Amino acid sequence: MSGEGSVFRRTADGAWLAQLSTGGRGHRTYRTRSARTKAEARRKLDELKAERDAGLNLSKQSLGDYLRRWLAETARPTVRPNTLRGYEDALLHLRPILDIPLDRLTAEDVEGCCNRMTTHRVNAKGQRPASPKTVRNVQVMLRRALGQALDRGHVRKNVAGLVPLRRVPRSTVEALTPERARAILDAVAGDRYEAAVALGLVGLRSSEFLALSRADIDLDAMTVTIRFQMAGSGRRAVRVETKTSASATTIPLPAFVVERLRAHLARQDAERPFFPIDDWLVFVTADGYAVNGSWLTKHFQSLLGRAGLPEMRLHDLRHGAASLLVAAGAHPRVATEMLRHAPGSRVTMERYAHVTAAQQREGADLLDWAVTGMGQSVTQSVTDPEEGVGQGGTESPGEGLHEGESGSGGRIRTYGQAVNSRPLYH
Repeated sequence: MSGEGSVFRRTADGAWLAQLSTGGRGHRTYRTRSARTKAEARRKLDELKAERDAGLNLSKQSLGDYLRRWLAETARPTVRPNTLRGYEDALLHLRPILDIPLDRLTAEDVEGCCNRMTTHRVNAKGQRPASPKTVRNVQVMLRRALGQALDRGHVRKNVAGLVPLRRVPRSTVEALTPERARAILDAVAGDRYEAAVALGLVGLRSSEFLALSRADIDLDAMTVTIRFQMAGSGRRAVRVETKTSASATTIPLPAFVVERLRAHLARQDAERPFFPIDDWLVFVTADGYAVNGSWLTKHFQSLLGRAGLPEMRLHDLRHGAASLLVAAGAHPRVATEMLRHAPGSRVTMERYAHVTAAQQREGADLLDWAVTGMGQSVTQSVTDPEEGVGQGGTESPGEGLHEGESGSGGRIRTYGQAVNSRPLYH
């Protein structure tokens, strides 16, 4: 009967075939699948019929052909430039399985590719295993691409979704102390990008301060307006709007940042005196191009190394800004606003406001007073013993300090003063 298909054995090699025709006269096409047994061929014929009835149009193109077309026609108009660049990098990692036909790709193919994924090591001859973050990014891209292939009937299932996402260990970031912040500023003093590092200590992302123009900075009002972030670098760099409306705002600048920005802009004016730079980027290379964020991080790390400071990412300065605000006694809402997290978000306190050992010691001392009513005065262990405060160890709540000496970061508070002061953590 027409449209029912057939099962037959190929004489050349004895393989069983399931074949189903679709389309009318003059437009008829045949879909064929091979099998080892007649029973298996019948099951495959049933699958072909089910796909036909469901309106599926399974693609015979390779995974690589599909992904390249998906990137050009589907992803490019809908994602941000940096995201698209990450997708293109993911395509390189998937090279071992790009020749597999889309309708024959299996979860095992994807899993094996992820397990063997490597990345080129910069300035090295060999390769090294790709980081869990890189593998996860590739998986996320492939899941999205094949998910749309499933929605459009090109595949029967999203096999990438059957492979568990690679677990990415949470990075630990040490709380930034005022002493370390000053040491960092000393390490970058006089560098072309000293003011950029200072802006990082205010909580700006590198993509944000690299996209700043002259019009975004008001040194007299001591403010910076964040409207854009940088995508790409060099000749291909473009400024794009920030991801969320909360990220676009005007924030105040501390004096140490204004001082460095003023000196930076003065040097830039002297460097290119005959160019209309009123709306130029604040940070450019010596040739006048936009700065590559990855390069700037490596440059920053090299400056820290020369100064004998521990290595850290440029983005860690944003974490450090939250820690410094909390250590200085700023209300959590102030830290949230300056870092431009969504109102009510717990991200500021949970991910960014890292607690120093001194603050943890203060917490332990508070518990000691609360439970026993006895013990060391709060933060005694982080104060210079020569100051002679609370060395007896039996100071009662309310005693031992003059007015105005409450606080943290080396200043001692009694239990009574601490618990009655404005809370630093919520």
